[in-house]
Formats: sequence, structure tokens, C-alpha cells
Amino acid sequence: MNDQSRIDIRKVSKLYGPVRAVNSVDLTIEGGAYCCMIGPSGCGKTTLLRMIAGHETPSSGTILIGGEDVTRARTGSRGTALMFQNYALFPHLNLTENVAFSLKVRGVSTAERRDKAREMLDRVQLLHLAERVPSELSGGQQQRVALARALITNPKVLLLDEPLSALDEFLRLKMRVELKRLQSELGITFIHVTHTQPEAIALADQVVVMDHGVIDQAASPREVYNHPYSPYVARFMGGQNVLTGKVESVERGHTVVRSHDGTMHDLPTVEGAKPGDTVNFSVRRDRVDLSSDAEVMRNSIAGTVVNIEYQGTFVKVALDTGLREEFVAYLDVDKYFAAPREVGMKVRAAWDAKYNHILLGQNNSTGTPHED
Repeated sequence: MNDQSRIDIRKVSKLYGPVRAVNSVDLTIEGGAYCCMIGPSGCGKTTLLRMIAGHETPSSGTILIGGEDVTRARTGSRGTALMFQNYALFPHLNLTENVAFSLKVRGVSTAERRDKAREMLDRVQLLHLAERVPSELSGGQQQRVALARALITNPKVLLLDEPLSALDEFLRLKMRVELKRLQSELGITFIHVTHTQPEAIALADQVVVMDHGVIDQAASPREVYNHPYSPYVARFMGGQNVLTGKVESVERGHTVVRSHDGTMHDLPTVEGAKPGDTVNFSVRRDRVDLSSDAEVMRNSIAGTVVNIEYQGTFVKVALDTGLREEFVAYLDVDKYFAAPREVGMKVRAAWDAKYNHILLGQNNSTGTPHED
């Protein structure tokens, strides 16, 4: 843990006229952590990133880096570096000159800044291309140059605004490994804005899920994926089916709810719930099995197969269950092909009651989840 690069955000809001882009956000990012902020377009994640960088000033609240209030500090004096989404490389400068540019602005001597630039290029494995200009590089190489340029000032915090969005899938996966390696070597705080769920889960120590200017959940990737706080997080992060039911009975350690089709579901204790209350819960897609059995059973849902996608390591089967969104099962490949389904087939999805997860937060999003 690096206390010098710890970030404390307290009651931070940002207003653009009547629009509240960020709404009274509280967040702590431990020093040396890799934090991914994720959410749909317009959720406030980039605005929050830019306020940490100093490119936007909060309308209210405070931002501390390493315990120092930097809410209104100059961009260059707060110990942050921002890597832009479009890389913003100078087309007429070679790689060494691009990387060294911020040191030139600070008045560092030609020899010293050239040595440091070449050292950074070596760190990102591009020293052999030091004399080339950006137009002679691939997208992935340009991204690494931009990364070297951001890191040359030895920032406490590196801020990345969707750094992998312009890359193809192969390069994106490769650069994910590079980013994690660099962050581990440098030991500084990385804050990475993304709209891609697998990217956030693969990279982050802390995932911050935003919606409509607020943080819906901030936790480890495993916690966010397996124990989403709200229906919105469950839908947006993927991997979960969201269901709703009315409480039928409440017993010690056990709550029974009835879903829209009359099926009973066994949930853990729902704090404060009483018969008639509405409860949201979810079940992971990979915990679901399908059968042709028409008999109604607990912890199940009937539907019609509307789509089948082979995903290599699993088969994705989508069902129309009469709800506004499809119910999805991720089936083991061997098991699926031993008994293939067809579009139009009537099936029943069922799962063990222990996989029912209560969603405590409200469903505050009208947006459509993005799947990558």
C-alpha cells in the first residue's frame, strides 16, 4: 500500500447547468491499487476521472491525493498523469521526442530528457523504434508510446481514459497484460475508465460501477461479479439473471418468494421483509441447467429458446420467459452437445437454491446493459 498515492473523494459533485454529471460521490482508492471505473456512456465516470486529473473542477466536495487537498490545485502540481483515449501524439516528433516532451516543457536538459525517454521506451518494449514517428507504428505501439509519455514524470497516480477501446481484440488482450505488469512494477495507483466488463474484471483490484452520476457499487471484481448490490449492477456486469418475486413467507434463515409465473424460490433471509413485499434476486448464468421437464419445480423458470451461441468454452442459450429481458444459461459444451437444444424448443431452466442472491439496491437504471 502506498499512502502517497491514496485517493479520497468526499461528497464530490459536478454540475453542467441543470445537469448533475456527478452526484455527491464518496470513494476511497487505496494507494498502489488498480481501480477500474465502469458504466454506460453518460454515467459520470470520465467526468470523475477528469476531476481527479485537474482538467475539471468539482462544483462541490473535496479530492485528496496522499492526504493533500488537490481539489483546486493545478493539473501539473497534483502528481497525476492522464493518458488520453486518442493518445494525442505529436505526428512530427519521433518517439523519443514525444515521450520527452513534458520534460522539455519543465526545462529538463536535452541529454537528461532523452535518456529518461529512452529508459521509458525500453520499459514499454519500444526502444528499438525510438527514432520512428507515430504514423509508422501500429495502434498498440502508439498506445505504449502514450503510456511511456504519461509515466515519464513519475506520477503518483496514472489516469487512463478508455485506453484500449481503439484496439482490436487480440491487441486489447495483450495490452491488458502489459498494463497490469507495469502497474505492478511501478507500484502506483492506476485509475482506468472503461465500458468493457471483462476488462474491468481482469485488471482491477477495485471495480467502481457508476450510473447516473452515482456509484452503485465499489468492491473487488469477485465481489461485484458474484454479489452484485443491485439489479443494475447484476445486469450491467453480466453473468447474472435478474428475477423479481413477492414474499410468501419468512422463516428463520429462509425467505420464500413467488415469481411472476407462480414458481416458488428459496432465498436467504431478507432483512426486514414481510409477506407481500417485492424482492429482487439474481442467479448466475453458469449455475443454470436446462431440461425438457414441463413440471413446475422450485427455483426454476419456464421459457422458449430464442437464441443459441457457441462461445468455445460454453454454449449461451437465451430464453423468452415472458419477462422484458431474456433469461440466459451458460451450458457446459460437452453437456450441451450431448443433448442439443433448438430455437423454439420449450424448456425449463433450474438451479440449486444456494445460488439465489438477494439484490439489496434499487433498480435505478433504465439503460440497456452493454455486453462485450
